[in-house]
Amino acid sequence: MKELLDLVYCEFLKLRRKKFIILTVFAAALFPVPLTAFASTGNVRSGWLYSAIFEFGYFLLLPVVLGILGAVLFFSERANETQKNLDVIPISAASLIIAKIVTLLIFSVIYSFAINGVALIGSFIIGNSDNILNRFLLGFLAGIMVAVSVLPVLVIECLSTKGYVFSIIVSLIYTIVSFVSVLSISDLILPLSAVFRWALPYMATGSVEGFENWFFSFPACIGILTLTAIASVFLAVVFKSRQEV
Repeated sequence: MKELLDLVYCEFLKLRRKKFIILTVFAAALFPVPLTAFASTGNVRSGWLYSAIFEFGYFLLLPVVLGILGAVLFFSERANETQKNLDVIPISAASLIIAKIVTLLIFSVIYSFAINGVALIGSFIIGNSDNILNRFLLGFLAGIMVAVSVLPVLVIECLSTKGYVFSIIVSLIYTIVSFVSVLSISDLILPLSAVFRWALPYMATGSVEGFENWFFSFPACIGILTLTAIASVFLAVVFKSRQEV
């Protein structure tokens, strides 16, 4: 456990020098501002602000951000030419992969608290601050679940040698396909769309009657994410181990 914590700490030390991290959290804080301004006009339903922030902040912005962050984490050794230093240290590929995934999870939770905090301020401004605890809990769970749902993208990043741009493109495609599949009420099941289909009933401002069978229950969503996590970690470790040989 101490080895894992040390590795996670090292990953955060590497990220600390990246202005991208600070800008991302700052962007998360600014993202709800124009939505709050629009909601303050009074031309939207009660709860619209939180629903809009949740849909776009968690299911459109966060997956792309995590995909880019994953690219930074997984390509940093190659970019800085420090992979050969790691090869002589007795650290397994599995430990290194898990440390990077834990770093992503922690970042996703920080993002969730940032965006929820600003959304809460916006809710107070427009006079709609009901269910604060439930919204924070839903945001916390969604942050973790979205992070797990993007693990397949990280597997592709482990396998790829094309660098950051390719990883960003893959993240965008995965996010957009998942987002559009939900908006079009498609039966396509991807890890990210599964999380969206679980969370949607809790953030919808209108009636969801007639779509009960299309939504995912919490156990079903957790089952999909568990399989995703196991398969992704296994494949990432295999690919990383082969690269070190």
